[in-house]
Amino acid sequence: MVDFIDDTYKRVAKIIEVNKMNIRSFEEKIDVSNNSIGTAIRRKASFKSNVLNKILIAFPEVDPTWLLTGRGKMFLEGTSQGLVQEPPSAYEVSMLNNKIKQSLLELLLKDEEVGRLLNSQIDTIIKSKTS
Repeated sequence: MVDFIDDTYKRVAKIIEVNKMNIRSFEEKIDVSNNSIGTAIRRKASFKSNVLNKILIAFPEVDPTWLLTGRGKMFLEGTSQGLVQEPPSAYEVSMLNNKIKQSLLELLLKDEEVGRLLNSQIDTIIKSKTS
């Protein structure tokens, strides 16, 4: 299996810094428990997909690819950082969720072992649905 170093915690810390927030206000904005983000950053730990999803919903200007991989720019083209924005519509949230899922799958499928495991699970699901 390919060694993968997850530096997502650094990019989350950068989002907090750029938005001139403290960790507590960031946790409140993304609706996670107290100290969960701060603890993960201190421990240099990975974030679960539901936390990453909450971050991207709360900060729609952040590029999901950048958050997940560090590639590209921090902000999506045509967005303004630091400006008060209207909450995203249900459609925008749905589209963002789909983009996050697609980015996660693309990242995971680059690892051959993970790709084989995902394909095996998909085959099992398909077989159970057609039985």
